[in-house]
Amino acid sequence: MENINAYKALAFFDLDGTLLNAQSQLDKEVVDAIHEIRKNGVLPFIATGRGHFELDKIMEETGITGAVALNGQYIVLDGKTIYKDPISITNIEKLHALALEQDEALAFYGKDGYWVDRHTPFVHAAYAYTHMPLPKINPEGYKSEEVNMLLLLTDKLSQVDYYKAEIPELNFFMNAPTSIDVTNISTNKGTGITHVKEVLNFTGNTYAFGDGRNDLHLLEAADYGTAMGNAVPELKEIADFVSSKNTEGGIINAFKHWNFI
Repeated sequence: MENINAYKALAFFDLDGTLLNAQSQLDKEVVDAIHEIRKNGVLPFIATGRGHFELDKIMEETGITGAVALNGQYIVLDGKTIYKDPISITNIEKLHALALEQDEALAFYGKDGYWVDRHTPFVHAAYAYTHMPLPKINPEGYKSEEVNMLLLLTDKLSQVDYYKAEIPELNFFMNAPTSIDVTNISTNKGTGITHVKEVLNFTGNTYAFGDGRNDLHLLEAADYGTAMGNAVPELKEIADFVSSKNTEGGIINAFKHWNFI
């Protein structure tokens, strides 16, 4: 990492629905803008529910070297792991049992990849939504491999409250039409900003950009928060600026608003 004091700000970007287009790809103008803001003194970071192992192409294209992945559960910087917060086997087994009772599949995210306990229509829909490969089936993989995030595959927002009441040690975010992100209660994208600032000893301003419910903590933790035009209403309510949709130049418009470019 170059001299952090050379930067005036850190910027944290959600991916799906924010930095990426409708096909979960980077538009050229967004890639160019990311390089430009860095030249202008703003150091970019990814802040996503995706796994760090899914980010190589995006990081290569953008030149971004840091990522708050798995909703803050796994943070990488310059090719090194600087923080991780595994979910206990006890809590995984509690959740797995409840998910089976509710007839809902569970996805497990480890250090190097992800897998599911079974394939259901919601599993197919969730991974098609983010244009990612369908996971392999390995219902007992968590017993031998560290798990840093989970997904409940369902389209029922009401299930968030159900699972929260049953397992208060975990966070639940309905972050896509057919999936609920699950992390430890003490960890989220917002705590990811704190960890990055502490590691870098950075005291300047922080900016956050997002669209989903798992970005609520991200915007709350940043000095300045931007919600995309396609963001959930809850995020728009706490944002300092609401940009246009991610498919309508939202990131570029936000950069202009904050005088990044």
